Amino acid sequence: MNVSAATKIGPLLDAHPELEAVLVELSPEFRRLSNPILRRTVARIATVAQAAQIAGLAVPDVVNALRRALGQPLSCNGEEPALAAPRPTWVGEGAPVATLDAEEILGRGGTPLGEVVAQLAATEPGQVVALRAPFYPAPLVDALRDKAYEVYAEKNDAAGSWTVLARQAP
Repeated sequence: MNVSAATKIGPLLDAHPELEAVLVELSPEFRRLSNPILRRTVARIATVAQAAQIAGLAVPDVVNALRRALGQPLSCNGEEPALAAPRPTWVGEGAPVATLDAEEILGRGGTPLGEVVAQLAATEPGQVVALRAPFYPAPLVDALRDKAYEVYAEKNDAAGSWTVLARQAP
């Protein structure tokens, strides 16, 4: 398996379990990969680029560290996705109609994406659903955007927790 920014973390670790130690060495954020629930859910859909975002690392650094560990040539042509986006005007227009907690959802074996989408389906266009997460949930944000929801994510504190706000366009 050739490692690139688009490589899925779950299948990569299934094929090369030794790479989990490489990731943990890059950032303590990757210790979460030992959580079997996160491994079954987030790691299955998260790409190397998204994992780098979650950990606050440069995508080429993560790709090349994994490639180095596998003896692959070092090169990363993938662009690092930007986290900083201007705050949309709709963010301050009212309180979310629902606020979900990713850790609580994962703790009971659920999937944050499924629960956010279900909440959004039950809301009127323009109403906002919030999700709090202990890390930047890049796969969830990308999946919501792919489903044509408007999405904005912001870091809450120095500890690294995030709030994702999503809505159907009015």
